[in-house]
Amino acid sequence: MEQADSTEFRRVLGPWSAGALIAGSIIGTGIFIFVSGVAGRLPSRPAIIVAWTLGAMVASCGALCLAELAAAYPQTGGIYVFLRRSYGPAVAFMYSWAKFLIMRPGSLGIMAVAFAGFCAAFIGVGSVANPWVERAIAIGSVLVLTGINVVGVRTGAVVQNVLTAVKILCLMAIIVVAGAFAVGVLSAHPVEVEPAEPPTGSFVVLFGAALIAIMWTFGGWDESPFVAEEVRNPERNLPLSILGGLWIAALLFVLVNAAYLAILSPAEMAGSGIRTAPLAMERAVGGGANKALTLALMISTFGAANGLALTGGRIAYATGRDQPLFRWFASTSPRTKTPIRSLSFQAVLTIAAILVFGNPLKLLFYTGLAYWLFAGLSAGAVVILRGREPDRKRPFRVWGYPVLPALFIVACGVMGVSVIVTDRPNAIVTVCILAVGAVAYFIQSRVWPAAGGGSGRER
Repeated sequence: MEQADSTEFRRVLGPWSAGALIAGSIIGTGIFIFVSGVAGRLPSRPAIIVAWTLGAMVASCGALCLAELAAAYPQTGGIYVFLRRSYGPAVAFMYSWAKFLIMRPGSLGIMAVAFAGFCAAFIGVGSVANPWVERAIAIGSVLVLTGINVVGVRTGAVVQNVLTAVKILCLMAIIVVAGAFAVGVLSAHPVEVEPAEPPTGSFVVLFGAALIAIMWTFGGWDESPFVAEEVRNPERNLPLSILGGLWIAALLFVLVNAAYLAILSPAEMAGSGIRTAPLAMERAVGGGANKALTLALMISTFGAANGLALTGGRIAYATGRDQPLFRWFASTSPRTKTPIRSLSFQAVLTIAAILVFGNPLKLLFYTGLAYWLFAGLSAGAVVILRGREPDRKRPFRVWGYPVLPALFIVACGVMGVSVIVTDRPNAIVTVCILAVGAVAYFIQSRVWPAAGGGSGRER
């Protein structure tokens, strides 16, 4: 029998484990597969580096806001808790509706499918011969990751720590190799890469489109607050994990892009597709780099997927504390102290996304507008809660308040408009998904009229 007492969580995550959760969730596939698309929209090396630097700055604004909220309200559920406290149960319900039922299965599915593709390439099994091979590997990886995190948060954290360390070392290796190439220690090897045509159109529009991919790559700085009640000394360690994990990833991302550009021209980088890293390393060290890079990509995607699986199960758990439609998920196993029900259902949703969509990236794009909507609301929560609860102890405060939260809210608005302009059909689907969630909340409020009162498990 499972029980619904949040105190049953074990505080076993220290600052390194919590930071690895952030860094490991951020360092996934984006830094390998989206860099070409960014380069394709920007005309020069400086513009590319500036775009990634600006992306890191925008992400830092959001992370600083989240760090204040996480330190002041260290409860499992992260953003759900902050939104409920500041805007009420309806907005918090809508966030969980989009996050747990749509965005998290889509994100986890992307990582699983990407891992399967890299794994199939590594073992020499092509998807053309049997496309179900990759799907089977993807589904198997979801089941393995779920099993790891069902066993206990400590097991999931150990796996995350190891994989994050390996991913960081892989990115550092790319940077070192590029440095050696740039100073002439390594000579160029022939590679086949078709340079892309120079971008055309308004620089502002192109720059904004590039930022969409960059900000998706930086996504993940909000992961550790989801497991707040499993972090030791959360008032101190949650801000450290959020900011430390993001800034480590941000520094590596800027340096890795500089590394790619030290070996490839911007046009070659733009034309490299998802093979930017293998092509760059092949030019610098020869053909043997492909296998090594494929293995690195497998580790990177598996590590990011593990972080998403670990935190995703806590979203429904936190929501179930005070939202009746999610009540079944608000329980932990008396033996492992993990939310087995929500972890298992998350696996079911992810596997369904893989089977139905093949590439859950399509599903994730449907929720792009919702992502920026709730990110902006999270920054607004800092302002609202400071005004509403001025005496609340805040171990960490946003630097440059209220300018920095305001800047992030504006950035979220710009990104949301960019999603609407560049992909209107998907934005419409996002609105439809949220509309269904609104209907579900309306039904809940009629069946359980007392559910919307209060602020849940506040303290």
